[in-house]
Amino acid sequence: MNRSIKPGAKARHGEVRRLWPAERDLFTAHLLRLDADTRRERFGTAVTDDFLRNYAETTFGVGGLVYAYVEAGEVRGAAELRGLEEIVIQTGEAAFSVERTWRRRGIGGELFSRLITAARNRNIRTLYMTCLPENAAMRNLARKFEAEMVGGYADVEGRIATGAPTPFTLLDEAMDNARSFATLSLSLQRSFWPSALFGRSASRH
Repeated sequence: MNRSIKPGAKARHGEVRRLWPAERDLFTAHLLRLDADTRRERFGTAVTDDFLRNYAETTFGVGGLVYAYVEAGEVRGAAELRGLEEIVIQTGEAAFSVERTWRRRGIGGELFSRLITAARNRNIRTLYMTCLPENAAMRNLARKFEAEMVGGYADVEGRIATGAPTPFTLLDEAMDNARSFATLSLSLQRSFWPSALFGRSASRH
């Protein structure tokens, strides 16, 4: 049992790993499953399905990195690190979304931890995040990572000092990338096998 799961919370059967550009459809499907309240918590306002599809298209660029909680082949939670194209200023932006049914399982905390490690390894010394004032779950999560919270009428901003990279943080991310890329490769092979086998069978007749 994962020790980060709160008492009384449901068990987890998936994994937190990096999400790659070839898995954009999984990220898009996750965003589209978010209910209206969760969408507002994530983006600060009501958003449409078309907005979410367009948003997902721009996420896996030079300036974006995504970690996800994946269970049974579906993304149920995601954390984004943005601002990598301006890494010279040593700041980045973090954003999170967890589908309502999958909350209270320690997913947000693990995603946050992976994101901080990734930020440190890219010399991002300050990580920013914003949330609505009523989003108590996100504010509590940010405080667990010693975020400095600055309140406003429309939103609350959290600032996290990530620290410098170390051999341990670099190795941790490298191992995570290797595992997640292996998972992606296996998934792509499995999707190819049926058509390959079918083609091989047909060529025998």
